[in-house]
Amino acid sequence: MSKLQYDSFTTLKVEDLGRIVTATVDNPPLHLLTRDLVEDLDTFTRQVSADPDPLVVVLKSRDPDIFINHNDFANLYRMQPPEVPASVGEVGLNHMHEICERLRTMNKITIAQVEGRASGGGAAIVMACDMKFGAIGKAVFNTMSVPIGSVPGGGASQYLPRLVGRSRAIELIMGGLDLDAMTAERWAYLNRALPPTEIDDFVSSTARRIASCPAEAVRLTKEVIALADGPIEDGLRQENFRLQRLMASSESLANVERFLAIGGETREGEMRLEALLGDVLSSSL
Repeated sequence: MSKLQYDSFTTLKVEDLGRIVTATVDNPPLHLLTRDLVEDLDTFTRQVSADPDPLVVVLKSRDPDIFINHNDFANLYRMQPPEVPASVGEVGLNHMHEICERLRTMNKITIAQVEGRASGGGAAIVMACDMKFGAIGKAVFNTMSVPIGSVPGGGASQYLPRLVGRSRAIELIMGGLDLDAMTAERWAYLNRALPPTEIDDFVSSTARRIASCPAEAVRLTKEVIALADGPIEDGLRQENFRLQRLMASSESLANVERFLAIGGETREGEMRLEALLGDVLSSSL
C-alpha cells in the first residue's frame, strides 16, 4: 500500500495495492454524476495524482450494466441558471473538465474498464483515460448533449475528435448515437473490445505489467507521448463557455424536461438512451 491514505468515499470503493490503485464506482441506482459522485471523483483524482507510489489507476463499476452515466439533470437544470458569461475569457474549466484532465495528465497510467453503459460525462471520463477497454455486448458509449439542447460538458468536444476523427465525432455527438464496443475498438475509441468473461483478467494483467516497469520510465514516457497532443485547454474553455450559455436557454431546459418526462434517469430509459434521445428530438419538432 502507498503511504497516502485515501478518503472514505460514499460513491467509490478504493483499493490501494501500492503501485496499482483501483476505484470502483458505486452510486446506485443509475451511476449518474450526482454531486456526491462528482465530489468523490474530484477528491480521488486529486489524491491519487498527488500520491507518489502508484503507477497505474484503474476505474471500473460495481453495476454490471452501467459504468458512469451523465449529469444528474433533474437537479442540475432545475437549479438557478448560471449567470451567462459575456466572453470565453470569463470562464475556466468546470469540475468534470478538471477530473478528466487529471486522469489524462497525471504521471500514472489511467485505465477505464467499461463493462456497461457510459454516457455524457461518464463517456468523457473514458475518453480522458490513457487506455480504455470495453466488454463486448455490454459496453456502450453515448455523448448525448446535443439532442437535449446542450454541448458536451465533460470534454467530449475535444477528446472525441482526437480519438476517432472529426467526422465520426460529429456523427456520434450530433446524433446522440450509441457506440458499441466492437465498433468503438475499430474506430480507436477503445484499445480493445474483450469478452465479458475476459476483460477483468486482461485489465488486471495489463495493470500489473505496467506497474512492474521502472517507475521513472513509465512517468517520463507518458510525458513524452503527451507532446504529440496540441493544446487542449483552450478547447475546453470554449466548450465550457457554450455549456454555460446553453444551460440558461429556455430551449435547453425544455428538452431536458422532455427527456425526464419520457423516461430519462430511469433504468429502463437509460438502457435505451439512443432511442430515448430520438424521442426527445421527435417531440420537439
